[in-house]
Amino acid sequence: MNIGAEEEFQQMLQEIEEQFVDPTENTPVRAVDFVKWLNPKPLLDVLKSKYPYFEYIKQRFEPRMRFFAYMLLSGKKNLRQAYLSLTEEEYISLGFECKPTYELLREFIYERIGVECFPEVFKQILRELVSLLKRRNIHLGKHVFQDATDVRSLKHDQEAKYSGYYKHSGYKLDVTLDAEHDIPLCYIPMELTSDEGQNLVPSQRYLAGLGLIEKERVVDDKYATFPNIACSELNNVSLFYKIAENWVPKKEGDPKEIKRLYQKYHKEDDFVVNPSLDFMLRYLYRKEEYEAVGGFFRNQRMEQAESDSEEYKKKCKKRSSHMEGFFGRVKNTTLLDDRPCKRGWKGFLFRAGTAMLTLVFAALIRVQNGITCHLTNVTYIT
Repeated sequence: MNIGAEEEFQQMLQEIEEQFVDPTENTPVRAVDFVKWLNPKPLLDVLKSKYPYFEYIKQRFEPRMRFFAYMLLSGKKNLRQAYLSLTEEEYISLGFECKPTYELLREFIYERIGVECFPEVFKQILRELVSLLKRRNIHLGKHVFQDATDVRSLKHDQEAKYSGYYKHSGYKLDVTLDAEHDIPLCYIPMELTSDEGQNLVPSQRYLAGLGLIEKERVVDDKYATFPNIACSELNNVSLFYKIAENWVPKKEGDPKEIKRLYQKYHKEDDFVVNPSLDFMLRYLYRKEEYEAVGGFFRNQRMEQAESDSEEYKKKCKKRSSHMEGFFGRVKNTTLLDDRPCKRGWKGFLFRAGTAMLTLVFAALIRVQNGITCHLTNVTYIT
């Protein structure tokens, strides 16, 4: 083989070796070999406020962001374990010129990004995911599930609350999940005794801020308050929820009662004569007549659940089993439910943030490299 042919052969071998491999059961991939395919450029703007001369030095942050993704996806317990697990050659594969110092990475992750900035990194990754998938005619956020899970705290955690319902102390994580692609679209850390129902409207606003057009949300009955139902339905989001056994049709939600209640405002300047039912519902919602407006829509949903009982139950059970499986996988494959290293609310914010970032980093790397299925599966990233 002549010299030219030998060089061409070696280049071909290199191209084969450098081909992206999607981690699956048949082809597990080391975390460092997976994250080196991350294009971090679209994420770097979250660091603008952290560095005065950002525009001049932003290229330095590309390998550091890859290392941050490695720390999460490798499943290492902490930054030091992740730092010591890589050779100089592997650091170079992430884009560093040589092995960086531990202090450089510690300062970047814990001080420049910091746990307070995790939600902004999460949101920036989602923006990029939404944009890339839209080009492939895949639209996130049309059908979503929402639920919360409890997370135990360490003993003697003074900031954790005890719950008689869960029978332990800890915290709670509320997640809005894309029902078709298993991508978390919003996460809200909570006290264990807080009411997750209060998270529904903020979650919907968050999704709207990402440019997502939500069509259907399935929740359990804790989220099905009259204000939540009214807000969802008036914003063209079909809200489905388990019908509680003690619910009865809401008298205030009857169309005749809606009209009677509307007439109460006949002296108001914005009162309109002979309005449509839709106008009256929106008007009364603005007047904070939530029981009437929410009751109207809940009555309709109760009628639907009665007339098409099997299909309605099937929809609600699908959400329940899907979210249970999702939280189970997250607790098994991320640091969310692992033995926490730190007590307190900030420690929980770190665990919740890293768990959600682990999933969306995995999704982003796959989508950037042409994969559009099992996006958040991290089981086979070793």
